[in-house]
Amino acid sequence: MSEPSVPSFAALIYALNKSNLFIQSLNVFNRMLSRGILPDSHMLPNIVKACGQLSAFRWGKEVHGFVCKFGFDSDSAVQASLVHFYLKIDGIGVARNVFVRLPEWDVVTCGALLSAYARKGCVSEAMEIFKAMQSFGLRPNLVTWNGMITGFKQSGQCNEAVVLFKEMHSEGFQPDDITISSVLSAVGDLEMLNVGNQVLCHVIKLGLLHYKVVISALTNMFGKCACAGELLRVFEEIDEEVIDVGARNAFITGLSRTGLVDVALETFEQFRVQGRELNVVSWTSMIAGCSQNGKDIEALELFREMQSVGVKPNSVTIPCLLPACGNIAALVHGKAAHGFALRAGIDNDVHVGSALVDMYAKCGRIHLARLCFDRIPNKNSVCWNAIMGGYAMHGKAKEAIEIFHLMQRRGQKPDFISFSCVLSACSQGGLTEEGRHFFNSMYREHGLEPKMEHYSCMVNLLGRSGKLEEAYDIIKQMPFEPDACVWGALLSCCRIHNNVSLGEIAAGNLFQLEPSNPGNFILLSNIYASKAMWSEVDALRDVMRSRGMKKNPGCSWIEIKNQVHMLLAGDKSHPQMTEIIEKLYKLGMEMKKAGYLPNTDFVLQNVDEQDKEHILCGHSEKLAVAFGLLNTPPGSPLQIIKNLRICADCHAVIKFISGFEGREIYVRDINRYHHFKDGVCSCGDFW
Repeated sequence: MSEPSVPSFAALIYALNKSNLFIQSLNVFNRMLSRGILPDSHMLPNIVKACGQLSAFRWGKEVHGFVCKFGFDSDSAVQASLVHFYLKIDGIGVARNVFVRLPEWDVVTCGALLSAYARKGCVSEAMEIFKAMQSFGLRPNLVTWNGMITGFKQSGQCNEAVVLFKEMHSEGFQPDDITISSVLSAVGDLEMLNVGNQVLCHVIKLGLLHYKVVISALTNMFGKCACAGELLRVFEEIDEEVIDVGARNAFITGLSRTGLVDVALETFEQFRVQGRELNVVSWTSMIAGCSQNGKDIEALELFREMQSVGVKPNSVTIPCLLPACGNIAALVHGKAAHGFALRAGIDNDVHVGSALVDMYAKCGRIHLARLCFDRIPNKNSVCWNAIMGGYAMHGKAKEAIEIFHLMQRRGQKPDFISFSCVLSACSQGGLTEEGRHFFNSMYREHGLEPKMEHYSCMVNLLGRSGKLEEAYDIIKQMPFEPDACVWGALLSCCRIHNNVSLGEIAAGNLFQLEPSNPGNFILLSNIYASKAMWSEVDALRDVMRSRGMKKNPGCSWIEIKNQVHMLLAGDKSHPQMTEIIEKLYKLGMEMKKAGYLPNTDFVLQNVDEQDKEHILCGHSEKLAVAFGLLNTPPGSPLQIIKNLRICADCHAVIKFISGFEGREIYVRDINRYHHFKDGVCSCGDFW
C-alpha cells in the first residue's frame, strides 16, 4: 500500500476544516510531518486557519516558523492566512509585520487588518493602510467599509465612523443594513440628529426599513438624540414584523431618556399584555429608566415582578436597581439586591461593587459601603470615587482624604469627580485649608483645569466657614461665567450666616438664570425674615404669587416593614397624624423638663411664639421620626430622607429623641447624612 500523498492529506485537512473539526485537522498535519512529508502552499493556509479557529498560539507560531524555514514566506496566500491568524488571537502588531511583507495585497486581507485597527480605535494606523491600499489600486469592497465603520463605532471613535460613511457614499458605494446600523449607532452616541436624518433618507431610498437591525438602530438613535416625536413615529409607522426585542428595548430606553417614563411604563406593560418577547435587557432598561427619573419605588416593584415571571437579573440589572434603593434609602431592598448579587457571584464585579458602595453610603451604612469597597478586586476610578463620595456625604473628611491619597498610592489617578468628592468632604468637615490645597493642586500637580463644580465646592467650603467675601472673590475670579450652582452655593451660605448684602447679589443672579425656581426666592425671603425685614419678605412673596410659584413643601421618607412611607410638612391627612402629634407633644414635654426650649428662629413667619412652636412641630422630619417610633420595635434604628436641609430645631429635637428613646436615627438631608445616637450627631453640629 503506497504512502498517502500531499494532495491526499490536503484534501483530508480541508474536509475536516469544513466540518469544524480543527483539532483533528492539526492531528492529521502532525502525523504527516512525523512521516517526513512536507506540506505545500495549498495546504498551509488551511493549517493556519485551524490554528486560528482554536486560538492555538503555540501551534500557530510553530507553523509560522515552518513557513519561514521552507521559503513559503514569499507566497501571498500563506502569508495572508498568517495575517488572519494573528488578528484572530489579537496579535495585531505581528499581523501588521507579516502584512507589510506580503508580495501582493488583496482586498480581504487589507479589510481584515483595517477592521482590527478600527476596533482598537487606532485611527492613524487604519487610515494609513487604507490610503496605501487605494494607492496600490485596490478598491475597498463593502465588507471593508463595513469592517472599518463598525470597528470605529465599537472602539468609541464615532466621528471617524461617520466620516468614513460619508466618504463611502462619495465613492459611490451603497450601504447595506450592517453599514446603516453601525453609522446610526455612532450618530446616536454623537447626538448628531441632522446626520441621523440624512442617514434615514438613505434608509428610505434604499428600502432598508424591513431590516430589524436597522429599525433597532434607528430607534436607538432617536432615543439618544432625545427626539420623542420621531421615536414614537417610528413605532407607529413601521410594520409590526420588523420590530424585534432589540427595537423594543431601544424604544423603552429612548422614551425614558427623553423623560417620558410614564409612557415607557405604559408601553412596557402593553408589550407584556400583547405577548411580545421581553428579555433581561427589556426589564433592565425599564428599571434603569425609572431609577434615573425619580421613579424609585416603581423600579423596586419592577425588579420584584421581573423575578416573579422568571427573568433572571444580570450584572447590568443590579447596578441599575441599586441607585433606586439608595435614592430613597430603601436599605431592606438594597440588601436583598446585594444578596442576589452574592448568590449570582457578581458582587465583585466592578460595576456591581461600585453601585453597592454607593447604595450603602446613601442608606447611611458607610461601614458596609467600606466592606463592599474592600472586596472589589480590581478597583477603577468609579469605585474610588464612590467610597470617597460616601465618606463626604457622612462628613468623614479625614477618611475621604485618606482614600484620595490611597488611590494614588495604588496607581489610580484622580479625575474631576475625585476632586469634587474630596472638596465636598473638606466642606462638610470644615477643613478650609485642606480644601484650598486640593483645589490648587488640581492643575499644578495633576494637570486638571477646575470645572464649574469645583468652583462651586470652593464657594461652599469658604462660605460655610463664614468666609463669604472670599467666596465671592472666587466667583469674580472664575475663568468662565458662574452658573446657578455657583450662585446657589453662595446664596445658601448667606442663608446660614444671614448675610443680606451678598445674599441679594447671589439671588439677583439666580433670578436671571432660574426665573422659575421658587427655592431661590424662598432662600432670600428667609434671609430677610431672619432680620425681621417683613416688607421685603412680603414683596418677594407677591412676586412669587404673580408668577404662580409655590414653595416646595418639606418632605421626608421612612422605610418601615419593607415599605417606603412619605410624610409632608403640615400634612393633616395622614391616617396616624393624631397619634404622631400626640407622640411629639409628649416628647416635647420631656424635652422641656430637660431644659430644652424650641428654637423658633427657624420659623420665618411673622407670627407669635405659640404659633411658631406649632409650625416647628409640623416639620416633616419630626413627623417621620414620630411615625417611625410608633411603628417599629423599641431600640430598632430609624432611616429617614429629607428633601431640604434639616433645620437647627429639628436637629436638636432628633438628638434628644435618639438619647431619650435609645434609638439610632439616620437622617439624610439635601446636604449630608446625620447619624444620631445617644443624644449626639455625627456632624458635630456643623452642617
